[in-house]
Amino acid sequence: MTNEIMVSICCITYNHEDYIADAIEGFIKQKTNFKYEIIIHDDASTDRTAEIIREYENRFPDIIKPIYQIENQYSKGVSVSALVRKKQRGKYIALCEGDDYWTDEYKLQKQVSYMEENPECTFCFSNAHVEDQNNKGRNRLVIPWLTENKNYFNNRSRRYSAGELQLLGFIPPMSFLYPKRVLDNLPNWYFDAPVGDNAVKLIATSYGYAYYMNESMCIYRFNVPGSVTTNWKKENTEQIVQRCNGFITMLENFNEYTNKKYDSEIELSKLTWEIQRLRLMGDYKRLKDKKFNSYLNLLSGPEKIKSYISFKFPSAVEYRKKIKSIFQ
Repeated sequence: MTNEIMVSICCITYNHEDYIADAIEGFIKQKTNFKYEIIIHDDASTDRTAEIIREYENRFPDIIKPIYQIENQYSKGVSVSALVRKKQRGKYIALCEGDDYWTDEYKLQKQVSYMEENPECTFCFSNAHVEDQNNKGRNRLVIPWLTENKNYFNNRSRRYSAGELQLLGFIPPMSFLYPKRVLDNLPNWYFDAPVGDNAVKLIATSYGYAYYMNESMCIYRFNVPGSVTTNWKKENTEQIVQRCNGFITMLENFNEYTNKKYDSEIELSKLTWEIQRLRLMGDYKRLKDKKFNSYLNLLSGPEKIKSYISFKFPSAVEYRKKIKSIFQ
């Protein structure tokens, strides 16, 4: 074991008193043949989150390096991720927000070992189980449940290009591991991305390739109060349209950033956001454009039928929604 820090575990938290202990326990139980540090940023939580972090800091002062804010930085428009990046000393960066946690005590060792043996790999991730706040049950895997295109998931470990990874869709952020160097010089468009995790996986993977480990190493908590995805459910139509525009712009910027190396995949991914935007705007006529057939061709079975009906016969879908709401 060397004295150098191999991995910086970065945890951003706010009002996670019910969850933060699980996250920290997952960190400190990692069994590795290298040193790692735990950087926890508490953004002036109003509950007991900071107090719980201090308890662990007192027990593990050599590895837990907290950042305690007196004023909430996110509400002031400050990039919390940038504050954390300034403290990173590891060769690799691992992510896990304060309401998620790791279940595999060899997670870091497995990922680092692979990346050390395969230096051309610049992004590594795994599957995770979903823990829904409504039933507390680990009832399903994030992949393929939350992925956009199940054709890009074949239930085995494999490599992905940046374009393929974008088409796969959502992957568990708490499983991310990547070399620090790939995010040392971030492009300006990264800071305008609607979701930092999405930009991170694209930028990191564009330096080489992504490797998926086909095992569940983490828990992704779903429907957590105050989380980004929970807040999205409260958005009005105009806000959702703006978010769609944000993703489309991010993909266009990434396409230019990589000199259109992944042009075909990125253009297909843009179609998913264009479809959602047109549905929200009620522009059903444009949804029948032939260009959206290329998106349909990515799907198979029930997904293809459901998607075909939804934007070839949108009025029928809207009618079904109205009928369903009456009897709920």
